[in-house]
Amino acid sequence: MKQSIKFNLNHKPLDFIFILSLLCIFAIGSLLVVVLGANIYKEITSSMDSNFQFRTPLSYISTKVRQNDDYQSVRVEEKEGTDALVLSRSDGGEICETWIYEYDQSLCEVYITKGTSFQLADGIAMIPSYGLEISLENNLLKLQAKDQQGMARSLTISLRTQQGGDSL
Repeated sequence: MKQSIKFNLNHKPLDFIFILSLLCIFAIGSLLVVVLGANIYKEITSSMDSNFQFRTPLSYISTKVRQNDDYQSVRVEEKEGTDALVLSRSDGGEICETWIYEYDQSLCEVYITKGTSFQLADGIAMIPSYGLEISLENNLLKLQAKDQQGMARSLTISLRTQQGGDSL
């Protein structure tokens, strides 16, 4: 007695379509994950760039102010229509000034002997800057930096030795 095995050939196209549809769903899902991941990565890098554009100038200026926070050594002056932070310090018996300002989309610095004439273009470009506002009122130095998109962040520094106390 011979047993014959019969296959139902009617299910083959249906099996093929099912497997093909699973493969398509997997491919589309994988593509969506890659696209979403790329968009998230783009947003994260954009946010990091923006934070860098804010924090770097503010941190740099804050550090310079803390290094030079002596009695009456921090002031804000206007030069060529631009506000500049002026930090005075005695260097070898002479009073020298560090001028920090924004010029041509860069945070610039120039170190000169007090009373020396200079132009804003003479400064050394330190880092990119897309908008910087500086003001000094009631022992509070207020800084506002902008990123490329025009978003602004601010920093307020209380001058510790403005009243003639010891510097820390």
